[in-house]
Amino acid sequence: MLEAASVTDRRQALRDQARLARLAVPPEARAAATAAACRRALATLADVPAGATVAIFCAMRGELDPAAIGAALDARGVALAYPVVVGPGQPLRFHRATPAALVPGSWGILEPAPTAPVVDPATLAALVVPGLVFDRRGYRLGWGKGYYDRTLPLCGDALRVSVAFEHQVVDDVSPTTHDLPVHLIATEVALHEGARRPRGPRT
Repeated sequence: MLEAASVTDRRQALRDQARLARLAVPPEARAAATAAACRRALATLADVPAGATVAIFCAMRGELDPAAIGAALDARGVALAYPVVVGPGQPLRFHRATPAALVPGSWGILEPAPTAPVVDPATLAALVVPGLVFDRRGYRLGWGKGYYDRTLPLCGDALRVSVAFEHQVVDDVSPTTHDLPVHLIATEVALHEGARRPRGPRT
């Protein structure tokens, strides 16, 4: 077994490599990869009914942008919930909003207005989950702040889907005991199966 320091160093190295590779994707390749990955992700959400709620995020720092997923779900009558950082050491708080109603947040990232309705994470039908690196079991590495690590256990059996560039998928991210894997990772070339999927969409 690797010592704790070695695991931590390896996980940080994976983050650094993925961040640089993601930022280096040329605009045309980024657009094509984004369209393909979003199509695959949307196919996995086809059974989510109108009126159900799906959590999604706004892209930052070179992330593959899931905006097309949000627009398609919104057009189908699926409600969207966007995350807001409450504070260090706390889970995210989700607010219901349409893409058109988002406003610039404290870091310049679009987010719901403070008055937008709060969504109980236990009622989510699915989440589109960001990440820097994913492994073939669905485990993910984020920026290291732990916001989604604290949030995902509150979301019951909601389907957890991620979108990423294929180069962000590796064999192993050395997950810790509290990590919760995503069910599916949609990239520009494949749909990777992670954790066992829940039986059906929550209404």
